[in-house]
Amino acid sequence: MKMMGVDLGIHKVAVFCLDEPYALAHQASKDDPRDAQLHQLAGVVHDTALFQSPDGVWIEDVLVGNNRKYSLQLAEVKGAVLSALAPLRARGMDIRVINVQGWKRGLLGSGHASKDEVRDYIDVTHGAYAPVCGDDQDLYDAACIALYGQRIMDRIKDFSLLDSTDELST
Repeated sequence: MKMMGVDLGIHKVAVFCLDEPYALAHQASKDDPRDAQLHQLAGVVHDTALFQSPDGVWIEDVLVGNNRKYSLQLAEVKGAVLSALAPLRARGMDIRVINVQGWKRGLLGSGHASKDEVRDYIDVTHGAYAPVCGDDQDLYDAACIALYGQRIMDRIKDFSLLDSTDELST
C-alpha cells in the first residue's frame, strides 16, 4: 500500500511518499497575496498526489495553541489542501487527517516526542528515508506521518481479512 504524508506550515508544505521514497518541500513566496500562497501550496500537494498515485494521503492536523494567528493560518493551508484533494477522493484516494500527538504516540510511543526523536526514529528504523529527507525536519515529519498512515491502513487491512470463524475463536 502506497502512502503519502503531508506536513503543513503557514508558507510551506512537506510531502513524503513511501513506496519509492520521494520527498518534496515547497515554500510559497511570502510576497504573494495569501490566496495565491494557498493556491500554490494546495496545488503542490494535489499535483504530487496525482503524480505519485498513493492509496492514501495522511495530513497533519492543525494544533490550536497559544498563537491563534499561526493556528488560523495553518487551518487555511489545511482547508486549501483538503479542497484541492477532494477530486482525488472522488476517484477513490483515501484522504485522512491526523493530529501531531496521534502520529507521534503511534510511532514513537510519546505524543510529545521531540524533533530529535522524530529524526532518530527515521534514521534508525527507516534509514533509507533519511537521505531523502536531507536536513529538512518537515520532511522527517511528513515521512513519519506517511509511516503512521501505512501502519494504520495495514492494521485495518489485517482486521478486515479476518473471517467470522477467526473472530469467534479468539
